[in-house]
Amino acid sequence: MLVVREKDTVVIPCTGKEEIKLRTFTTDHKLQGVDNTFFMRLTYLRVLDLSDSLVQTIPDYIGNLIYLRLFDLDVTNISCLPESIGSLQNLLMLNLKRCKYLHSLPLATTQLCNLRRLGLAGTPINQVPKGIGRLKFLNDLDGFPIGGGSDNTKMQDGWNSQELAHLSQLRRLDLNKLERATPWSSTDALLLTDKKHLKKLNLCCTKPTDEEYSEKGISNFPTWLSTSQLSSLTYLRLIDCKSCVHLPPIGQLPNLKYLKINGASAITKIGPEFVGCWEGNLRSTEAVAFPKLEVLVIEDMPNWEEWSFVEEEEEVQEEEASAAAKEGGEDGIAASKQKGEEAPSPTPRSSWLLPCLTRLDLVGCPKLRALPPRLGQQATNLKVLLIREAECLKTVEDLPFLSGRLMISNLPQVRELRAGGCPNLRCVEELGGLEQLRLYKDMQDISSPWVSMLQEQHHQLNGDEHVLEVNEWL
Repeated sequence: MLVVREKDTVVIPCTGKEEIKLRTFTTDHKLQGVDNTFFMRLTYLRVLDLSDSLVQTIPDYIGNLIYLRLFDLDVTNISCLPESIGSLQNLLMLNLKRCKYLHSLPLATTQLCNLRRLGLAGTPINQVPKGIGRLKFLNDLDGFPIGGGSDNTKMQDGWNSQELAHLSQLRRLDLNKLERATPWSSTDALLLTDKKHLKKLNLCCTKPTDEEYSEKGISNFPTWLSTSQLSSLTYLRLIDCKSCVHLPPIGQLPNLKYLKINGASAITKIGPEFVGCWEGNLRSTEAVAFPKLEVLVIEDMPNWEEWSFVEEEEEVQEEEASAAAKEGGEDGIAASKQKGEEAPSPTPRSSWLLPCLTRLDLVGCPKLRALPPRLGQQATNLKVLLIREAECLKTVEDLPFLSGRLMISNLPQVRELRAGGCPNLRCVEELGGLEQLRLYKDMQDISSPWVSMLQEQHHQLNGDEHVLEVNEWL
């Protein structure tokens, strides 16, 4: 039984030879297969949705559906597509996501000259036709398997990343098998040139294996990525980039609103290279890092230990400048000039970093020792801070602008917790090593639920020998 939709849902038997002038067709998800006879009856189709069905093969006659605009095979059992698909010159969307038996695309895929969207995410595609760059109107490429490519064959094991250079209309791009990208060369800087429309970018490496990356593989990224070309990007995910030892200068992206970094296990330090928007002393430039970033999620970073936004020397210089301004005013500045030193700024730079950040999630970062000193002073719009599974993080402080939810959990190494000026602190749990809790007066009334829970947990772990000390902090 098949369901045909054109405004209203109609049920028809798949028998007979009469032509059916319908534009939209979808199944009831029990469809076992289709044959040429069936397609011959639906030659006027604009939308063919076979998603979530049991269909395993697509007959050659599919090429006669010349009016077809959308062809959806999401979560089907197909293992191949016929070459006749190249005749669908009006096709705008081809969805092949989550087809677990589909390992190759037909050569004719590159003939779909009007294609706008190609969905391959969750499908184990490896053999692809050379020439994806011919599809110049593509604006959504969900699942681009990177490979070395070849000059000698029409089919290749993944697309060469250089073929991206011709896809100037992209709005969304998902790159898979990023570790297979070609080593950096003078032409690689052109890969993302003219991607002025690109708003969503996912960079994904292959799932973890026991095999270690070579030095050559490690050097491929992040120099391969030129953030200076992505002026419209609003959404960026870096997933399982285990060969990445340094992050690219993501802080330069002027319109980025969402950033997620997950599984970059080779990274031990995130430093000024991450900010990447200054020349020399940060205080001497008006540049703003992450000017529109609203959500920052960092997850599954098992070896990440240090996080800073500027070099340690500059941090000290700015602290000294601030102290001199407070203690000596103009006299302090004059004294510095007499010693031949560069006069410090009267006050530290304000709002040069993360001015729009509203949410920060740190999950699965067991070796991270501290938050960046400047975070609390710069992220003036921070409303939600989630910290989980960060066993070495001993201090969370100086967040004067945090105005929403603060959630602290699974920090077994924390010995002392001080809380004040956090009226929305609603979740504090799994602090197995906590020995002392200090609360400002403004926290006394709102902290009762989670303080009682902490005391009970402490008692269960330590019995009556050690009582959790709770003091008022003036």
